[in-house]
Amino acid sequence: MRFGRKSAEAPLMASSPQVADDGSIPLIDAEGRGFDLLRSIDLGHSLWRTSVPADLDQLGRRQMVVVTAYSPEDIELSRPLMQRFMTIVLAMGLGPRYASRALTLGAVGYVDASTDEGAIRGVFSDAVARVRIRRLREAAA
Repeated sequence: MRFGRKSAEAPLMASSPQVADDGSIPLIDAEGRGFDLLRSIDLGHSLWRTSVPADLDQLGRRQMVVVTAYSPEDIELSRPLMQRFMTIVLAMGLGPRYASRALTLGAVGYVDASTDEGAIRGVFSDAVARVRIRRLREAAA
């Protein structure tokens, strides 16, 4: 008779619904300048930076995400994120002219980084409020 160990199967993890975490907002920023700017302004939210959208795969679809855009192409390339997450676009050096395009693609907010800190803080707060209102509407539907 031979005794040996049997390999144990990995325990199954219960799949819990993803809960949006507004206390720690992911920011996609390839260069890091947008992250540095927002970190220097007291927004009242924690930000964590990633440079690749694949890092967000584990997040639920109601999660708020900030995408830093350095060119109009960055806005266009962020469309899949805007379809999946509540996305705020932080425009670095683009000015206000691309706001309508970002909102048309599905962003919930557009923050022009060339404005003063108070305006950035106000626009960011408005975008966060829109995210929360949209979540309430979706939950009620």
